[in-house]
Amino acid sequence: MKYRAHPPRFVKMDGRSLGYRAPLLWLVAPFMIGLVLGRSSTWAPPIVQLLVALVLAAFACIATWRVRRGWAPALVAASVLAGSASYPLHRSRLPDWDGLPPREAKLVLRVDRIFAQSNPQKATGLATVLEAHAPSRELGGQCLYFSLGLSRHELPPVRSAVISARGIVAPLPRQPPIDTFDGYLANAGMNFRLTRGRVLATLQPAHPYYRFCARAARRFEEILGSGVVAKRPAEIAVLRAMLLG
Repeated sequence: MKYRAHPPRFVKMDGRSLGYRAPLLWLVAPFMIGLVLGRSSTWAPPIVQLLVALVLAAFACIATWRVRRGWAPALVAASVLAGSASYPLHRSRLPDWDGLPPREAKLVLRVDRIFAQSNPQKATGLATVLEAHAPSRELGGQCLYFSLGLSRHELPPVRSAVISARGIVAPLPRQPPIDTFDGYLANAGMNFRLTRGRVLATLQPAHPYYRFCARAARRFEEILGSGVVAKRPAEIAVLRAMLLG
């Protein structure tokens, strides 16, 4: 029996298939809109927004299975509400903090991040308050920005270290301008600043991995600055940032 070869068939592509190549946009874009709404105003408690979002998400699932209509608006609305509730939950800010004056506080901090600093007698970064002494006990569990002064032979704290520090605590504005450093801190979930501070003691040393990273970073900075710091000190920071981040 002989088999006859058939010419290849070309399947016509349906232009509508292009609309399904970015399914995450159904969730990401509305969620980002919700984040903007949550930052600009608090029109409803976050728990109410999450409950309504849950109901709309359940309706969207049922609609795709039975009704096959109305699922898209329900899914978009659920994503917007989830984003709107996410911002206040992430920042965890109480309304009473808006009227708090700057005050001195003694805190136990876990260092979460250290910022690059050109001044060797200063350390800045982000930390979590593990313990707060009276009258600042409400700061327990909060994340804040710290600025600590260091002595001439004192090394800056390393990420994951637990330290005891004293300084002036001040609340950040509720809605700072987005193009300012306060706006960056607010978007990172910070509610307070600890300034004019000083390290009292290191209660728990940093993890060996982070100590290794800190030593390597200092060594790389010395290598990159060799022969350049004295001639072009204004450009060495840009060079280090480009190569080390």
